[in-house]
Amino acid sequence: GVSGPLAGSAVEALTAWLGGWPALHPAQVSVTYPGYPRPRDQESDAAFRYRVKRDAAHVDGLLAEGPDRRRYLREPHAFILGLPLNDAAADAAPLVVWEGSHRIIHQRFAEVFARTPEEDWADTDLTEVYQAARREVFETCPRVVLPGKPGEAMVLHPHVLHGVAPWPSGAEAGPDGRMIAYFRPQVRTIRQWLDLAEISV
Repeated sequence: GVSGPLAGSAVEALTAWLGGWPALHPAQVSVTYPGYPRPRDQESDAAFRYRVKRDAAHVDGLLAEGPDRRRYLREPHAFILGLPLNDAAADAAPLVVWEGSHRIIHQRFAEVFARTPEEDWADTDLTEVYQAARREVFETCPRVVLPGKPGEAMVLHPHVLHGVAPWPSGAEAGPDGRMIAYFRPQVRTIRQWLDLAEISV
């Protein structure tokens, strides 16, 4: 593996934004290859279409649980920091975000939590409000592609709707595909997650 201190303007901005630098987990590495996405075992047609047409757009930390895949905010992240690990074509399954979506997600979730006792927030079913908020985002927020190169960093607000674009025919990369390492440290409470201000990097 690769290890060493993180440094640079993104780290400095996040440290100032949070008032300190959080302990980091081992990086989670996203790897895609030519032809992404392909159907997964036992994946429904609707789920596969969503990955193709909507870039598998999601908000991190909302976990799908049970046979009905109900959504709960189990992992309140402080931020999402993506570090490209290798060279790949700009259109080789890049990260995509919906600009301004973090405001919609925040507002819709805050409305639910405002009428729910705080001790119940972690067990509050957010499925319907999440689905409605995504539809609102798709209708009102521009989709922005964020290709990256080694040495660059991508910083996302933890409320932002984001995903991975399909890999089109002709997009080039090396044998390792397209690799991005992600750090997503968590805050202690959903209250802290909800109160996170906008990031200015």
